[in-house]
Amino acid sequence: MSENFQFLKEGLIADLVGRLMSDYNFDMEKALDIVYSSDTIQKLSDPATGLYKEGPAYVYSFLQDELIRGKL
Repeated sequence: MSENFQFLKEGLIADLVGRLMSDYNFDMEKALDIVYSSDTIQKLSDPATGLYKEGPAYVYSFLQDELIRGKL
């Protein structure tokens, strides 16, 4: 894995956690659990998807969709 990929991925994860904490009033532990148990993190962790290159709001929309559909 390239250093750039890892940096971008970690930044997006931090943003996802922050948004969950803000939007849903989750504590950090709950937000981290949601992110790391999601399909979104699987896609984000695969460089071939290119999701790590997208903006935080776009990636967050995938996670929100999982929450709405009850996939988490």
